[in-house]
Amino acid sequence: MKTITWKQFTKSGMPQRDKKTSMTVGVFDGVHLGHQALLKKIVSHNTDYIPVVITFRENHKTGKMINTESGKKKKIINNVNEIQSFQERLNLFGELGIKETIIIDFTEEFKQMPGNDFLEILFKKGNIGYFAAGGNFRCGSNLDTDAEKIKLFFISRNIPAEIVPQVVEGSLPVSSSRIRAAIAEGDVKLAEKMLGRKYIK
Repeated sequence: MKTITWKQFTKSGMPQRDKKTSMTVGVFDGVHLGHQALLKKIVSHNTDYIPVVITFRENHKTGKMINTESGKKKKIINNVNEIQSFQERLNLFGELGIKETIIIDFTEEFKQMPGNDFLEILFKKGNIGYFAAGGNFRCGSNLDTDAEKIKLFFISRNIPAEIVPQVVEGSLPVSSSRIRAAIAEGDVKLAEKMLGRKYIK
């Protein structure tokens, strides 16, 4: 699997300009069962397309309070509680069939970018033939663009797009924050169910 920085992408676009891409975007901390369903969707959509993931080097969601399985609050600080390293995330992308990963550094400048501007860059530079988004994904300044807006953005430009439903474990959707909460409480078995593999600390 090849990696491209956001700066390289915005300047030159995809390396193979003659081929369409199947694309998705997200943090993908843990690459859990829900993430895997999304990634498999872009890999299998069209075998002539290049499966591309856009992800963030830093998990910008850390530094906030999360609910643990018992209802208690836990503070996630400075990426200490990320489920896996950035390199482990990239390795799993490759194992799942992703061919290219665009890496974004979550700078203050990027943080202020409206979601529609972000999507316009993807549209102009990504040679997108298909786009998939997770149902709870949001992007843009103040999270101004949700999955439905992303879908409509691409469909209005004649690019097939869809929202991939969340995967449920027990009675709740699988999520990275729920996995972190389970690990924090020592419930590794539940975390592994949601990850779809063994949890390695």
